[in-house]
Amino acid sequence: AREFSLVTASRSWNMRAQPVACCRFHSAVKELRASVKRLEKWKCMQTFRFFREAQCSKCGILSLWLAEEDDDEDEEQEPRYCACCSGRYVRKLVPPSRASL
Repeated sequence: AREFSLVTASRSWNMRAQPVACCRFHSAVKELRASVKRLEKWKCMQTFRFFREAQCSKCGILSLWLAEEDDDEDEEQEPRYCACCSGRYVRKLVPPSRASL
C-alpha cells in the first residue's frame, strides 16, 4: 500500500521524463527519490501526525473519515472505497477511549 500510494501521488506531479530513464515509471521513481532526499533535510515536525480515523482492511492504508450527512455516531458505518486499492474496505477506526467500553 505504501508503494502504491507513492506511485499514485507521483502521477499527479508535473515533471519531465528523464532521458536517462528506461521508462516514465522509473523516471517518476527517480523524482520520488530526489523528493525524499529533500524532505530528509527539513526540520523536525513535532506536530506531525498520521491519519488515524479510518483504515482499509485490505491494504492497510490509513485515511481520513469525512463525515457525511447521514452518518450516525452510534451506528456501524458502511465501509467506504479505498483511494489506494479501490476496494470497499475502509472502516472508521474506534477511538481508544471508546474501544475499551
